[in-house]
Amino acid sequence: MRKPVTTYAGGKGPRQRVWEAIRAQRDAEWTRVQIAGLSGIDGSTLSSYIQSLEHAGIVKMVRQTPGARKHYRLINDEGVEAPRLRTDGSRCTRGLVQEQMWRTLRMMRGDTNARELAAHASTPRIPVAFGTANEYLKTLKKAGYLEVTLPGKGVSAQRCALARYRLISSCNTGPRPPVICKTRTVYDPNVDKIVWQAPVSDEDAIYG
Repeated sequence: MRKPVTTYAGGKGPRQRVWEAIRAQRDAEWTRVQIAGLSGIDGSTLSSYIQSLEHAGIVKMVRQTPGARKHYRLINDEGVEAPRLRTDGSRCTRGLVQEQMWRTLRMMRGDTNARELAAHASTPRIPVAFGTANEYLKTLKKAGYLEVTLPGKGVSAQRCALARYRLISSCNTGPRPPVICKTRTVYDPNVDKIVWQAPVSDEDAIYG
C-alpha cells in the first residue's frame, strides 16, 4: 500500500531518497545495504526501484561478492529528480502533466487561461488536455496559489473556463508541482504539507 504523502520525509518520496543516496555514491561502487543506510529506505521499495534502474540502464551490477551481495555503479546520472520508472524499466509519465503545467505557470510573467495553459504546457510526448488545465487552475485557485485577473463570463463550462489567472508570487513555493490528489486535497512537496482540502459535509462522510 502506498504511504500517505504526509509521511514523506522533507517532502521527498522513498524513490527520491533512494535516488539521492545513489547519486551521492556516483563515483564508487555500492550495495543495497549501503543505499538503505543512506536513504532510510529498505525492503521491497528499495529492491524494486534498483531493479527498475537496472532495467533502464541507469545503474549496472558490476560484481557479486561471496554471500550473493551485489555491487552496483551509477552509469547514467539523469539529474536531481528521481527517474520515473516502472518495474520493467520503462518510463512512467504519470504526474508529468501536473509537472508541466506548474512549470509553465512559474515561467509565465502574465496571466493565463485554461486554453492557453494547455497549449503552452503540452509537449509532443505529453499533451495537456483543455479540461485538465481548467481543473488544475480552478483547484490551485481554491488552494490559494492563483488570483483571478479576469472572471469568466456566462454560465456554460466553456465560457467560465475563459477566466484568467496569475500565480501569486509568494505562492511560488518551488520547482516541484503541488499535487492534486484523488482524496480532493492539494499536497505541496516543496513545503511538505497539505495546503488545501475540499470541505466535507455530513452527507459526504455518510454516503461518500
